[in-house]
Amino acid sequence: MAVASQVVDISADPLDERRRRRQALLRIGIPIAGVALMIVAILAIALYSERSNRSGVLALSDDLLSTLDDRIALAVSSYLDPPARAVAVTRDVVREGSIASRLPAIETLGTSLLKQIPQIANLSVADEDGNYVMVRRGAKDGTDIKLIENMPAPRRVTWIHRNAAGAEIGREQDPKDAFDPRARPWYSGAAATDNVYWTSAYVFFTDQKPGLTASARYRTPDGRLHVLGADITLETLSRFLSSLEIRRTGRAIIIDGSGKVIATPNGGDIVRKDVNGAFTTARVDELGDPALTAAYDRFRIEGHGRRVVEVQDRRYVTAVAALPAAGRDWSVLIVVPEEEFLGFVTSSNRNALLLSIGIVVIAALLAALLVRQGLRADRNARLLLDRQRAIARQSGAFASLAADAGLFDATRNEPPRALTETLAEVTDARRASIWRLTDGGRVLRCEDSFERESGGHVDGLELHVNELPQFFGHLAKGEEIAVADAAADRRTQAVERVVMRPLGSRALFAVPVQGGERVVGAVWLEDAPGTAGARDFVRAVANMVALRMAEAPTEAPASERTEAAAPTEPEAKRSYTAELASRGIDPATIEGDVYPSVAVMVVHFVDQLAASARPPAAENTISDQIACALQEIARKRDVPYLKIVGQEVVGAAGFSAPDGAAALLMADVALAIRDHCLALFEEGDRRLEFRIGIDCGLAVGGDVGSDPRIFNLWGEAVRTAARMALTGLPGTVQATEAVYERLRQSFLFRPRGTFYLPQVGEARTFILAGRR
Repeated sequence: MAVASQVVDISADPLDERRRRRQALLRIGIPIAGVALMIVAILAIALYSERSNRSGVLALSDDLLSTLDDRIALAVSSYLDPPARAVAVTRDVVREGSIASRLPAIETLGTSLLKQIPQIANLSVADEDGNYVMVRRGAKDGTDIKLIENMPAPRRVTWIHRNAAGAEIGREQDPKDAFDPRARPWYSGAAATDNVYWTSAYVFFTDQKPGLTASARYRTPDGRLHVLGADITLETLSRFLSSLEIRRTGRAIIIDGSGKVIATPNGGDIVRKDVNGAFTTARVDELGDPALTAAYDRFRIEGHGRRVVEVQDRRYVTAVAALPAAGRDWSVLIVVPEEEFLGFVTSSNRNALLLSIGIVVIAALLAALLVRQGLRADRNARLLLDRQRAIARQSGAFASLAADAGLFDATRNEPPRALTETLAEVTDARRASIWRLTDGGRVLRCEDSFERESGGHVDGLELHVNELPQFFGHLAKGEEIAVADAAADRRTQAVERVVMRPLGSRALFAVPVQGGERVVGAVWLEDAPGTAGARDFVRAVANMVALRMAEAPTEAPASERTEAAAPTEPEAKRSYTAELASRGIDPATIEGDVYPSVAVMVVHFVDQLAASARPPAAENTISDQIACALQEIARKRDVPYLKIVGQEVVGAAGFSAPDGAAALLMADVALAIRDHCLALFEEGDRRLEFRIGIDCGLAVGGDVGSDPRIFNLWGEAVRTAARMALTGLPGTVQATEAVYERLRQSFLFRPRGTFYLPQVGEARTFILAGRR
């Protein structure tokens, strides 16, 4: 069964954490809830107001449309009633005789009616034999009379033109005129009823204009059937509809029961040609108006009334009302876009919403300020509490340090472990350390270093000014260094690489220790989250440490200490002959190719750098720059052997009689290569992707291959130098104990640890820091 492990921070009080979260939730939640409630209330009010205003406006639109219906009905009645009464009166006047006998009376009466009733276009009389007379308006207020004498034969069609005074000004025959009044709807309709008959809208034969006719029948004393008709054009009715202002783009039309258009605001849309080429009136769906078509379709299904239709994502208010005054099944159809009724409502709601948004923004800003002020108050309270706790901890720490005054005794040689532990505990630092400047300020030696996670102490580590020139420069000026990322700050990049990276630390706080007018050491804190509240404590500790360091006895130079510290036991020597014999090689047979004291340097690059692709010819990769630098350094320092193999560079010297200069040469070359590579990598803001290893010892070399033969070097020194490069820290030079023994008088080394060599066992390794 799997058991889940959980990491618990025992330094935090769960109840306190829960209380803090609850308080923060209240600080943030209440203002946000208030703003959200305000938004919901505003939206609800806006929605209610919009619906209420909408229903009110639509109710007002019903009243408006009802008023328009009544107005149109009155106008149509006023337009059609006079011609109907004129037909009835004229019928009573001319019914006593035939057309020929009553022709002067018809002309006189027709001329008078045309002047008095402008909507009458023609006055016509026809009998059952096809005889016909028509009176219509002529040019310059005159009249035109069309006379058809069908009986007795032959048929004659005569046009008589009179001026405004009634005098005849012209007469002509029209033999091509085939008009037969008996085939017209006004004649056939009136012949079947004793009442005034209204035709549907149709196109007049003579004028080719749309109109309708009011007609009535009568019989002369001899019993012959006559029909009297008054033609009424629809132009005036269309002009009346166009004069109606129904909001901004609303329109009204008059239709009959079959869907034919009687009148429109644009009267020219009525006339159409049928399949036979004859002119006829258009239907509603032939006007090309989707809104009118949709309103008519609803009317055919639901009848008269008011309703809202939606066409092409746009809503229209429609009304269809009957026109009883017309004497037929006529209706008026009105269509108005809904937004024209609701426009001011929408605009008002939009303005109100914008004002509400402004109020919400102000409320949100006030809520944000309230949240910010509350969180700041909580944060200040926590900071005050943390400060009080820190002061209590620091007071306890000062009391503990005061109890052990020997920590600051310059004659005491024991590492100040209690001091570093106290520093780490008060500041929560990952590692706390105390350093002393020695050798005239060229060496920084670790008095004691305490790692809080492991609880371990380390002392004796030395850093040379050549390794950390910028850090030493700022430290010597007495500057405090506080960086959150030591690898990103040029002052501390080398410190991070040499000291902090192996532990994984990032932040560094370094306080110089002043001894009079000069800096005698430093106090370091790595990854210390509590530094901000404990800087005064750290500075106080640095001042106390200054007492210990300022009164310390003068130390011997580093070279003398190294000599004094050198072991008295005889130096362990490698059994090179045994090494060769163990591999089945007779040294006597290869004596000319065995070099007993060769100094070998191996530079190892990571795979990504060694395999980097070459950019365009105008640029060089960093690997190419390094290779060029290696060749230049080898040429200037006269390195006899330099070979680049894959991701490694092998250099060697000391093939002649051993004189100790080979190790010195390769150490200088290694430091030069290290410094050059560090500069390149820092300039390119890249990780340190190289390691260098050095060893001195036995190597085997000789020419191999056919012409041309190639000199190859191998053996224990080459393998050991390669191991040093593979296991070293990035950006450092790792040397074996053999190199250390030869160069310790001239170079500064830092102990690294032990390393296992086959056939030899464990041997110490060192980091080559620089020349003394």
